[in-house]
Amino acid sequence: MSAYTLKAPVTLAGVGLHTGLENRVTLSPRTKAGIEIFINGQPLPLTPINMQPTPLCTLLVAGAVQLSTPEHLFAALHGLHVLGVKLEVVGPADGCEIPILDGSALPWVEAIDAAGRTEITAPLPLVVRAPVTYSAEGRVLVAVPRWLGAMGGGLQAECHINFPHPAIGAQSWQGVVTEEVFRTQIAPARSFGVEADLKAAMAAGLLKGASLNSGVLFTDAGGVANPEGLRFTDEPVRHKVLDFLGDSFLAGRVVQGAFTLNIPGHTANNALLRKIIEQEEA
Repeated sequence: MSAYTLKAPVTLAGVGLHTGLENRVTLSPRTKAGIEIFINGQPLPLTPINMQPTPLCTLLVAGAVQLSTPEHLFAALHGLHVLGVKLEVVGPADGCEIPILDGSALPWVEAIDAAGRTEITAPLPLVVRAPVTYSAEGRVLVAVPRWLGAMGGGLQAECHINFPHPAIGAQSWQGVVTEEVFRTQIAPARSFGVEADLKAAMAAGLLKGASLNSGVLFTDAGGVANPEGLRFTDEPVRHKVLDFLGDSFLAGRVVQGAFTLNIPGHTANNALLRKIIEQEEA
């Protein structure tokens, strides 16, 4: 399995989805594998135990240091096997967010490509060694071992969602997430929301940075508000696979296994990841 760092630093800036405030992210090379994270100069260990349950995103907290909405950037690092990088975030003192950008992982893929990659010694992947299941609140996530074989790649996903909105409904996606599959089929899939839910979240003080440039909005009338439409007819379920890849990267390593994800979510993704790590440590 190949692993990479960057050839040069790269910086992206933009507003956070929830605060609507500006944040700046710099990714820099490392000479060896490992993900270093600094939030306004303070270290934040990358580990699934630092994830806190919160609506609509992944939130990492270590003491007074926190980082919101890293999952799209983490998906890009996972999908492109960038396993050695220093990540520095500069933003509001009371809570940094990774910029939402267009709501997908594509801007991060493009930034990594612009910086270039160079190969480093790969850390051992996190391998699913025996079947493990997480089930709660209608969500059922299952991981089983996967023999790599001729198809290559280490992570196979089968994802199912079901939303009452007529433009979403029941959707499924399955495939082996090679780098090429990630780049072309997963990374461009944007965050999405339903108009009524968006209004409720904004009334609760969330999603201050949301716009039609930061994701897909499904209208109460049953359509899509974005003038450009969808990037894929099944863009929502592809984005759920993207989120799973990002949430799985809290292990700081590539994950190898076959996953069946029935209505996944950030908290459920994290719980399954913890079970796989517990299995490895047993």
